[in-house]
Amino acid sequence: MNGYALWMLTRRNLKIFLKDKANVFFSLLAPLIVLVLYVLFLGRIQEDGLLETLKGMGVEGGAQEIAAFCDSWMLAGCMSCACITVPLCACGIMIQDKARGISADLLISPVAKWVTPAAYFASVVAAGLAIGAVVLAVCFVWLAASGMWLLSAADVFGCIGALVLSVITSSTLLVFVVGFFRSQGAFTTLNIILGTVVGFLIGAYMPIGYFPDAVQAVTLFIPGSYTAGLFRNFMMRGALAEISANLSPAFAQGLESEFSLTFDFFGAEVGVDAMFIVLACVAVLFAGLNVLAAFLRGRRKG
Repeated sequence: MNGYALWMLTRRNLKIFLKDKANVFFSLLAPLIVLVLYVLFLGRIQEDGLLETLKGMGVEGGAQEIAAFCDSWMLAGCMSCACITVPLCACGIMIQDKARGISADLLISPVAKWVTPAAYFASVVAAGLAIGAVVLAVCFVWLAASGMWLLSAADVFGCIGALVLSVITSSTLLVFVVGFFRSQGAFTTLNIILGTVVGFLIGAYMPIGYFPDAVQAVTLFIPGSYTAGLFRNFMMRGALAEISANLSPAFAQGLESEFSLTFDFFGAEVGVDAMFIVLACVAVLFAGLNVLAAFLRGRRKG
């Protein structure tokens, strides 16, 4: 009975989220902002700046390779934002149910107390994976349509793995945080603030290396920064290899450092493996905190 209730509640929460077209749109607002800014002026500024640097090194040409590199960097930022903002908006079902008294009704229903919070979490993860998969497919189409598809099979599966782990990590963290909210107004404020600043904090608009040292230190403690690092590594690796082979190995190495494909965690280099480990640890930590919070709330209301 509990398994069936979990399935039905998860399905119900997911359907409510997907039917709210405005909510789905706002969940994608941060990735859309990254895309619009890039198309309007950031892309051209980045490409021109990198081409000028190449000319200063005595290297001619490279427009196609640089365009592929910048496109990959932008799409990695879009994916990173989506892995955070979509689960956040999906958490809104929790707030709606609290405001309408539905959560209280579910707690006195003839199912185990863990079913309701588990269904909320499962629906948030499902929403993040479903919409994130669509966004990732659009990114792949963009790269293919640009005429510079440089991703290997390993890169594609790496992107899929990064999507799954990032959505689960964001969901565990956000479900825990949103669990302390009671009003729709407070949640909307959180949504607006996080949706506005998340692109800056994880380096989606500009490389983290361009930030002041104090801001860079803060980004090291934001899980979304490691999500962005993973997507950059998988999406930009092929473009970097082309730049290294066709233009300048030294320039490619400089780009890898400047565009935050690895992090300097107070002297220790954080690569792809370490990024996966950090996200997995954050997911386990907040999963445990969610279980503890659900237990305490059920005990208090029981």
